[in-house]
Amino acid sequence: MKSNQISKSLFGRRLFVVANTLILLMLALSMIVPLINVLAVSFTTDLESFENTIKLFPRDPSTIGYRTLFKRVAILHPFLNNTIVTLVGTFLHVFLASIAGYMLTKQRFVGKALLVLMVTIPMMIPFQMIIIPVYVMMRRLGLIDTLYSLIVIDIVATFSILLMKNYFEGIPISLAESALMDGAREFTIFSRIYVPLALPGIATISIFQFVSRWNQFLPAVLFINSPTKYTLQIALRSLVVSQELTSTTQQVANNTRMAGIVISIVPLILVYIFAQKYFIKGMMTGAIKD
Repeated sequence: MKSNQISKSLFGRRLFVVANTLILLMLALSMIVPLINVLAVSFTTDLESFENTIKLFPRDPSTIGYRTLFKRVAILHPFLNNTIVTLVGTFLHVFLASIAGYMLTKQRFVGKALLVLMVTIPMMIPFQMIIIPVYVMMRRLGLIDTLYSLIVIDIVATFSILLMKNYFEGIPISLAESALMDGAREFTIFSRIYVPLALPGIATISIFQFVSRWNQFLPAVLFINSPTKYTLQIALRSLVVSQELTSTTQQVANNTRMAGIVISIVPLILVYIFAQKYFIKGMMTGAIKD
């Protein structure tokens, strides 16, 4: 009887593992195959790219799509605009979130409870509900149709502040007290002690913010009017739905559109590859801490 129960239990576990593996494999294929198709079509000829089939390999490999993307569509300028907005915005976001998280770790200071409440409230308000007030504010500040508007928007976030707060609270307070006794100032303690010990947390919010700003679409549509200040996402939208960015009336082939998508994805993949170790560690710490 016991041997039969053990064999049934082992069979049930194996069946469960096989079923989970098949489900995960199908989910992975549902995400990987479209990416492979995009990459394959981007290296096809103009004529082949119009074929309504899923491609895993180009039949006649060609780089005409990428050449058209950079020459006729002129994607380089939106790419540079997107890079500037993403890098500057991410740096400012991480710096301000780290400073705010460090201040919230202080045991006593006047107005701490009110400050924590003010930090938490924006987490409950979606951006779509405050679009009009934000637009009015940007207009009064004279930031409409400038890249500064895309840098300033979402320059701080509750999630980032609270995650950095959790990291800083895990650092022994004795290190800061020793530094104070040696005559170090607050900013020196923050930059020389807390920041190096919180690199996984900084990497985590950096990746989240980099991806968010790189894919930023709604704020760019609202605040940017001039084609010379288009970011990559607006340029890709114009490339897909219209001929707005082309210098001729010739139709843009699908290989050019797919090449634009590939160009927009590559930086995200590179950032994740180089920061993956810190990102996973940061997410685990953020989940464990209260």
